[in-house]
Amino acid sequence: MVQLFKSFDTTEKTQLICFPFAGGYSASFRPLHTYLQGECEMLAAEPPGHGTNQMSAVEDFEQLVSLYKQELNLSPDRPFVLFGHSMGGMVAFRLAQKLEREGIYPQAVIISAIQPPHAERKKVSHLDDEKFLAHIIELGGMPQELVENKEVMSFFLPSFRSDYRALESFRPSDSHIIQSPVHIFNGRKDHKCIRDADGWKKWAANPIFHEFSDGHMFILSETEKVAERIYEIINRSTAGQLL
Repeated sequence: MVQLFKSFDTTEKTQLICFPFAGGYSASFRPLHTYLQGECEMLAAEPPGHGTNQMSAVEDFEQLVSLYKQELNLSPDRPFVLFGHSMGGMVAFRLAQKLEREGIYPQAVIISAIQPPHAERKKVSHLDDEKFLAHIIELGGMPQELVENKEVMSFFLPSFRSDYRALESFRPSDSHIIQSPVHIFNGRKDHKCIRDADGWKKWAANPIFHEFSDGHMFILSETEKVAERIYEIINRSTAGQLL
């Protein structure tokens, strides 16, 4: 059986369950783990068709979230925090909705660098390779040496495209408002997400907003600051407090 999650630690501490940005996989969270190791048990998603997961890529968003939910098999007995960046933020949101409807409440849900579900998104998955790649590069966070390596980029493009197709096909049909503590992370230079951030108030009972100084991929450029904020959230949620 193919594992959908990679564990960076095995501890009895709070689980931090991480979902990557489009094209990302478990290794995308290694920089974050560098700063959080020993503070929590970090689990990182290995999406179908990404990294070491040899399953076919899933282009249906609801199916992908259901796969994660089934694999995690979460229960109220073990404290956990959901964290997702960009596409992963929407995964964390939708998974939280599903879990809460079953009476399972995360200690916190951290939704990073993604517009709320009802926001209009620019569709790009249909673009030719050159234009699609230009969009990905524009988001930032991709090393220049990788951008200039056409062979490597052509290898990764299918996983990026399948993720974009999944996210673009998502239509929110569940009106459940998340009752767990919700934290919205955004980069100040990520103008679309900053502009629409207040829209998350429609989907979470009491969202708390956090800003970082960089753009969409601040998780890579400001990793230590992101880790510090996550650490604070885990600590305070464990103590039954809100930031």
